[in-house]
Amino acid sequence: MRDAFDAGAFRRELTHRLAGAIRDVRRRVGTEHLYVFALYTSGPSRFAWVRASANTEEALTRSAAAMAALDRRYAGEAGRRLLRWSPPHFEHHDFDGAVAALELPDPAERTERLDRAIYDAMVGALRTLDRSGLFGRGAERCFLTVNVIGEKGGEALFKKGLKRLNSLPAIDRLLHETSKPALVRCINRAPRRERMRIWLALYEDLYMEWKTPIAEEARARGLSPWDAEAELLRFGPKVVPALIDLVAHYGFAPAFDKGRELETREVWLAGSALFLVPRLGAIAERDVKRLQELVAGFVERDKRLKVASTLAENTARVLHRLRPRRFPESAMDPLTYKLLNPEPFLR
Repeated sequence: MRDAFDAGAFRRELTHRLAGAIRDVRRRVGTEHLYVFALYTSGPSRFAWVRASANTEEALTRSAAAMAALDRRYAGEAGRRLLRWSPPHFEHHDFDGAVAALELPDPAERTERLDRAIYDAMVGALRTLDRSGLFGRGAERCFLTVNVIGEKGGEALFKKGLKRLNSLPAIDRLLHETSKPALVRCINRAPRRERMRIWLALYEDLYMEWKTPIAEEARARGLSPWDAEAELLRFGPKVVPALIDLVAHYGFAPAFDKGRELETREVWLAGSALFLVPRLGAIAERDVKRLQELVAGFVERDKRLKVASTLAENTARVLHRLRPRRFPESAMDPLTYKLLNPEPFLR
C-alpha cells in the first residue's frame, strides 16, 4: 500500500471533493460570516484521516453560549476565543462525506517522506482552490482563515499551515488577536509598579481558577500560572514581600479538598509562591524573619492536625536554601507531612 499510494492523485481528488464541499458550506451558512475553512486531520504527522470543517462567527457565538450554560469559563468573549480554533466544536464539522471517504495509507507502514507528501498535498489542494477564488477575494478572503488543523497538532502545526495558506496581514491579525505573547506585551507596557501588581493579581486568579476578565482573557490565549511565574521572576527581590503575603494569606487554609481528592487551590498557590522566593536573588533579612514566623505558625497549626499540608517543611526547606549556613536541612514525617525538626528554624 505504501508504494501504491500516489500523492499527486490524492491531491487532485482532494481538490475536486473540497471544491464541492466549499460550495456546499457556503449554501448552508447563507448570510452568516464564514471565518474559517480547515482540513482537520489526526496530525501533526502520521495522518490517518482527513475531514472538512468550517465555522461562522454567528455559529461560534451559539457554541460558546451552549458551552457557557454548562461551564462559566465559556461565557462571553472568553468562550469564543476558547472555541474559535477547535474544529470538533464547529457547527459545520466533518460536514462532507466525500472528503471523509478519502483513504490514506496505513500510518504504521508510512515513510516520513510520504507523510510530508500527504501534508503538502493537503496544503496544495487548498492553495489551488484559493487561487480559483472559492475562498473569496479581497477583504472577504482576508477575514477567512484557511488552514490544516491537527487533532494533536497543537500550535506548531496551526502556525505552519497559517503561514503557508494565508496573507501576511491576515497572519499578523490572527496572531495578535489570539496569541499569548500579545497579551504579555500589553501587560508589560504598564509602568513597572503597576505591571508587577497586574502580574501578581493574574498569578493569583489563575491558580485560584477565578473568573476575572483578565484571567478569562489569559486562559483563552493559553496563558498558564507558570507563564505568570516567569514574568514575576523578572522583578527580582522586589516581588518577594508580595509573594510572602500570598503564602501568609493562603497557607493556613484547609490542606485537602475532599471533593477533588487533592490539595486545595489555596495550598497550591501558597506553595508555588513560596518556592519562587529562592529563585529571586538576594533576599533581605526582614523577609527571612517573616518566613521564620510562618514556620512557627504552620508548626503550631499542624499540632492540631493528624495529617498536615507540607508548608511547614517547605518553608523550612526554603530557609535552608536561602541561608544554608544558618539553617539545617529540613526533615518531614512521610506519613503526616509534619516538620520533624522545627527548632533550628525558629531561632
